[in-house]
Amino acid sequence: MSIVHFPEYRAYEQARIRASDAIMALLAGSRLAENTLQLTAGSTRLLPEIFPAVPHIRRINLSTASAQSLLAEAEVHLSAMAVPYALAIHEDFVQTCFGLLIKSGQMTQAEADATKAYSMHGAFERKVGQKLPPDSMQQFHLIRRMRNAVIHAGGIPEPSLVRATAGLSQSALAQWIKLTGEHPQNRVSPGLPVTFSHGELILALAVTKRISQEMNYLLRDRLKRAAWADVAVEDFGVEHPTLKHISQKERKLPGFLGTYYRPLNLTEAELNSAIQRAGW
Repeated sequence: MSIVHFPEYRAYEQARIRASDAIMALLAGSRLAENTLQLTAGSTRLLPEIFPAVPHIRRINLSTASAQSLLAEAEVHLSAMAVPYALAIHEDFVQTCFGLLIKSGQMTQAEADATKAYSMHGAFERKVGQKLPPDSMQQFHLIRRMRNAVIHAGGIPEPSLVRATAGLSQSALAQWIKLTGEHPQNRVSPGLPVTFSHGELILALAVTKRISQEMNYLLRDRLKRAAWADVAVEDFGVEHPTLKHISQKERKLPGFLGTYYRPLNLTEAELNSAIQRAGW
């Protein structure tokens, strides 16, 4: 299936890739630092003495052995910060999808404002008249509730989260284990703090990417054609602000549409109507 690369989707993809690269760099960096500190094994000097040129090093006034111990646990802490970050990027994308539905007259601003992280996909499904993949949604809501436990409940899972962890479908569970390398019950147990690792971060990035792609497909097929034509013409104007004459615009428009909007197969009549509405 083909993606429509409307502006908000392009921005989402760039934000997701930048976040993924930065997070992976931090995880790898913590391991590199841990290994580097092995070269100072046995030293009694503190980090600021050994690495005086490193910015902010005086905030970590530790021996190398203590620093190594902290770095060994860095993955847990970095993942606890990165999973909410990955989910937040996706939640912002969902709101931009609502913006398209509002522009198309298929949703009101009040309906969009009333949605929360737990209800936003359901609202989208009702507006487009089709369900998102159930396995992906199960995985999303489980990792979302795990995030909520970490952020709002000191990590301690509610009984409903424990039940949800045991209630994944067989296919959703198999995909979860494939991505994370372990059963989610290893991370969610009654009375014990929920923890994240590199595996849960990979899962959060993968499942939100999958859902966002499916939302793109549904918007492609369910958003009103006139709305898509307006989005494409407006996008073209933003990307080519120096083109003033209509003949220049008409000459470059087909190539632009072929790059970003080919799956829509917008007709000449649809485009001409959008051009008139845009006031070319």
